[in-house]
Amino acid sequence: MKQQYSQKTFEKILFHNYMYLIITVVLLVSTSSAIIDAANTLSNEKQNMYESLKQAQININNHTKMIEDYLTLTQADSELQNEIKELNIHPSMTLLTKSNETLFSVDLFKKNLDSVQIFAYNLHDFLPPFSASAQYSNALFSADSVVFETWFQHTLDAGGETYWFVDKDTFKKPTLCAARIFYDVNNVSRQLGVIKANVTIEKLIRPLGSISFGEKGYALIEADGQLLHPYKEIPKIIEDSLPDHEDRITVTHILVEFPVITEGWNVIGIVSNWGLYRSTLQDLLLILLVFTFSILLAAMLSRKNSRKISLPVHRLCLQMQKMEPAEDLVVQNCIEINLLYNTYNGMLVKNEELIKSREETLLKFKQAEIAALQSQMNPHFIYNTLESISALIALEKNEHAVMMISGLDKFLRSSLNNGNNFITLEKEIEQVSSYIQIQKLRYSDRVEMYLDIPSPLPDYKIIKLILQPLVENSIMHGFKDLNATGRITITVKETGQCLYLLVADNGWGSDIEMLNYLVRCGTLYKEDNVNFYCIQNVYLRLQNCYGDHADLTYEENADGGVTAVIRIDKEVL
Repeated sequence: MKQQYSQKTFEKILFHNYMYLIITVVLLVSTSSAIIDAANTLSNEKQNMYESLKQAQININNHTKMIEDYLTLTQADSELQNEIKELNIHPSMTLLTKSNETLFSVDLFKKNLDSVQIFAYNLHDFLPPFSASAQYSNALFSADSVVFETWFQHTLDAGGETYWFVDKDTFKKPTLCAARIFYDVNNVSRQLGVIKANVTIEKLIRPLGSISFGEKGYALIEADGQLLHPYKEIPKIIEDSLPDHEDRITVTHILVEFPVITEGWNVIGIVSNWGLYRSTLQDLLLILLVFTFSILLAAMLSRKNSRKISLPVHRLCLQMQKMEPAEDLVVQNCIEINLLYNTYNGMLVKNEELIKSREETLLKFKQAEIAALQSQMNPHFIYNTLESISALIALEKNEHAVMMISGLDKFLRSSLNNGNNFITLEKEIEQVSSYIQIQKLRYSDRVEMYLDIPSPLPDYKIIKLILQPLVENSIMHGFKDLNATGRITITVKETGQCLYLLVADNGWGSDIEMLNYLVRCGTLYKEDNVNFYCIQNVYLRLQNCYGDHADLTYEENADGGVTAVIRIDKEVL
C-alpha cells in the first residue's frame, strides 16, 4: 500500500522560513544591544581618563600657584626690600647674610622649591656673579651676570607677570623656573632686580606617575613643544603623535589635554584604543560567543528548511539540463512542486516530438537546397563547352575536340559522384584539373594551373564543387582582356584546427571589400553583366553544410590578382 504523506503548500513552507529568519534577526538585535552596552562601558573608561587628567591639572596648578604665592610674598616683604635697598647704598657682608636669612626663612619655600635666587641691580658690584656652579645656591646675585640671558630678557618683557620656562642646561636635572621682576613696593616704577624660583620637573610631575588609565596609557606635560614626563621612555608611536594632536581621537589613540601653568603648556593624556578595549575584552568575548552561537543556530535551521524547498527544485533543474524525464522523483510535502514536475514531464515529451520533427524537416530542406545550388553550377559551363566542341569540329580540329570531350566526361563524372554530396580532396583536385584542361583548350593554352599541395593529400571529405566555381570566377573575370597568360595556383594546407583551400590568380584584381561583401550577399548580384553567382553559391553551400565552422574570404595579392580563401574547421570534416 502506497504511503500517504501530509503535504503543505509552498506558501506555508515559505512562512516557516520567514519565522526562522525573524528569530535570527531578534538574536542579532540582542547581540547589537550587548555591543552597545560594551560601548557604554568603554565610554566610562574614557570618562575616568578625563577625570584623572582634570585632577592632575588641578594638582599641578596648585603647586605652581604656591610658587607664585611665594614670589608674591617675597616681593611684598618690606624687611627684605629695605635690606636690598640698603645693600645698594652701604654694601656689607653682615647685611648680605641677614638678607639671605630673611629671604629663605619662609616655610613655603622649604616645601615647594629646590632653590631661589634674587638677581639685584648693584651699582657697587658688591654682589657675586651667578655661575653654573651656583645653580642650587639660595642667595642674592648680581643682575649684571645674567642680564644677557634669554630667560632674563623674557622676564623683563613679561612686565611683572611670571615667566615660566624649563632649564635643561644649567641644572643637573630638567628644572622648572619661575622668574618675575622684583619691584620696589614703595615705588612700583623702580626695579630692584629679578627673583627666580626653581623646582625640579621630577618633583612637579611626580603626581602624573600615579595616574593610570588602560594598560598602556601615559600622562605627561607638553611645554612649548617639549615633552616632560615621569617615565624613562615612552613608545615612539605615541611620541610621534604628540607634536600634532589636533585630532583628539585617531585610529590608534585617544588624546586628552588640559592647560596648566602658563600659555602653551598642557597636561596631556594619551592611551591606545586597544588598551581601552582590553578593559571590555571579557564582555566582547561573551558577546562574540553568543553571536557565533546565534549565527550557527540560524544557519542550521535555515539550511534544514531551505533544503526542503531547494532540493526538489535542484533535482528538477538537473533533469532539465539532461533533458530527461523526472518521473522517478517524488516530493512529499509540496503540492506546487509536484505540479511543476508533472508539467515539465509533459512539456518534455512534446518538446522531443517537435525537435525530432524539426530536425527531419531541416535535414530535408538542406539536402534540397544543396542539391539545387549544385544543379545550378553546371548548365552554363556545359553549354559553353559544347559550343567550343562544336566549333573545333567545324574547324576540323578533331584531336582538340576529343581532348575536350574527354575532359568534360571526367568533370561530369566527378560532379555526379554517384549522387553523393561529399568528395575527397584528391577527387576535388582532379575535378578542377579536368576543368582547367577544358579551359586551356578553349583559350589556346592561355590559362595555366599550379598546385601547391602536400603529398599525400589529407584524407578529408569536403562538399563537392567548391573549388571549380572559384577557378571559373578567376578565368571569367580576373583574366578578362588580360594580355599575359593567366596563372591559377591552388594551395591546400592545414593548421592544428583548420583546413585551408586557397585559389590565387594573377588577374586584374578587384575591390576586396566589395568582393567580400558580395560573397555574403544573400541574393544574386549582377551589375554591368558581371555575374558573381559562382562565389555566392560556394559561400551558401559552405554555410548550409558547415555553418559557422566554415568561411570564404578574398585577399589581395601583393603582385596582383586576388586569392580566395576557404576555411573549414577540422572538427566538422
